Amino acid sequence: MIGISVALGLIILGAYFPVIIDISLAAIAAMCIVEGLSAKKLDKKVTMLIPCTVFCVLFCLFYWNKLACMVIVFAFIVALYMAMVFNHEHLVFHDLSFALTITTMCTLGMWSLVYMYDLRKSIVGIFYVIAALAIPWFADGGAYFGGSALGKHKLCPKISPKKTVEGAVSGIIVGTLLPLVEGVIFTQFFFDSSVSVNYVNFAIIGFCGSLISILGDLSFSLIKRSCNIKDYGSLIPGHGGMLDRFDSVIFTAPLIMILDMVLPIVTG
Repeated sequence: MIGISVALGLIILGAYFPVIIDISLAAIAAMCIVEGLSAKKLDKKVTMLIPCTVFCVLFCLFYWNKLACMVIVFAFIVALYMAMVFNHEHLVFHDLSFALTITTMCTLGMWSLVYMYDLRKSIVGIFYVIAALAIPWFADGGAYFGGSALGKHKLCPKISPKKTVEGAVSGIIVGTLLPLVEGVIFTQFFFDSSVSVNYVNFAIIGFCGSLISILGDLSFSLIKRSCNIKDYGSLIPGHGGMLDRFDSVIFTAPLIMILDMVLPIVTG
């Protein structure tokens, strides 16, 4: 709820200055990458840290320019391999692969939010950003409370011992149904008569998004376990860092973006 409140504040501000949304999402992506690299202490290696963070920020801000995208991606790959070649005594291919994976995942996830907003740059764009955040966050909350109350069967005990099958089912139900309230609120207070919400499509996308958010959560938990860390950061006391909050969003946002092209939530 705190995360959605902060997101709402940024989005309202972005209604007057649209570029703020893009910059904020790019900054969050960069923070997630820094925290991800810190899992293997690669954030201390400047030759890895700078190319990864600069790439994600530039890609999120200039993705609409095909030539710029090609230059940014090519320069990023070259920079990583140069870092490995010139620091081969301290950097190995495993480090490069880890950095590339974390950077690609975080950039793709946050870029999807940027794209969904930029595609419309209106109240409809704001709706999509909130939906892409609400679905995995509500699913996560539903899984927590459902698992605490009903959990008996472990989901993936070797990856995340506290997650249960009952919690996962609760999370999927909550992540599918509760975001529909957003559609009602926007229809009543923000959309004009020419804009409508397809609640069936919204529920289908909510279900799929909630389902894959579990994969995102477990995937990043597995990375943490393999790196022997509890959280990616300590930005939010008791909840870890930025990446701990956006791990499921990174998986969910691209799926929502893709599914919406086939099953549009908002029409008009």
